Amino acid sequence: MRIERLVVVFLDGVGLGETDPTKNPLARADMPIVRSLLDGGCLVREQAGAVTRHASLLALDARLGVPGLPQSGTGQTTLLTGVNAPALLGYHDGPYPNQQLRALLGRANLFRSLAASGHPVAYANAYTDRFLHRIARGTQRLSANSWAALLAGLTLRGAQELQTGQAVSGLLTNDYFHQQGYKVPLITPEQAGRNLALLAREHTLSYFELWITDLAGHRQDWELALNLLQQLDRFLSGILGHLDLTRSAVFVISDHGNLEDMSTSRHTLNPAMALLIGAHHAAMAAQLNDLTDVTPTLLSTMTQT
Repeated sequence: MRIERLVVVFLDGVGLGETDPTKNPLARADMPIVRSLLDGGCLVREQAGAVTRHASLLALDARLGVPGLPQSGTGQTTLLTGVNAPALLGYHDGPYPNQQLRALLGRANLFRSLAASGHPVAYANAYTDRFLHRIARGTQRLSANSWAALLAGLTLRGAQELQTGQAVSGLLTNDYFHQQGYKVPLITPEQAGRNLALLAREHTLSYFELWITDLAGHRQDWELALNLLQQLDRFLSGILGHLDLTRSAVFVISDHGNLEDMSTSRHTLNPAMALLIGAHHAAMAAQLNDLTDVTPTLLSTMTQT
């Protein structure tokens, strides 16, 4: 079992919750692409374990045997290293990785392991010049995903790459960059997905982080949540329409729960969501139980000869 190309769409703070449209946007949002992949199902806990011809939906344990609410710093570090970061610290920590987590990410992470074995990796997010300058000065707080990319020696992309379709805005469309005065094309979520798929043709792994899902959950903002999920569905349409899914896969994954329960502004104890689409999705799904399984499974799948 080997996958030639993998696209990871990381969603911050999206768990699998109840099928209750009064508190779970994932049970209410209009997501026709997801429903078609899951034979009419949606991204809720009752559907976890579903395996269709096109996709597998999993509930990944984000608690990892540690009391308290899962957090982004430890959750993302666990995803990217295969090490139980909350157990290592003795607690869940976030939103940003502390010094101990950054050291763990620096020793080994998914990006670094693939790059070291000769596999090209793209961290697809585009950042503004101001953000990139703050990183260079060491004054910008970064997610564990971004730290892992930097520590692996990956290039962080900016407006120039966004203009040429070689990057994707963290808000999917380019509206924010355009409002900030950058001369970038205004595109649809489908076009953003197409750009990510085209980038994936040149890389073994193409990784994109959507952070605003966690913000929508913390704000309990229904309008933002529903709009984001509908845009995400359109984004997936663009990706899937431009990948050879007999040899490539798309992995939509999160680190902890939040958005799926709008009755609270806090994170939840719900399992993290994982939607596997395309080549060998069922075989990969059979190897995944919690966040520690993600990097070992992906590495074994992408580095087999």
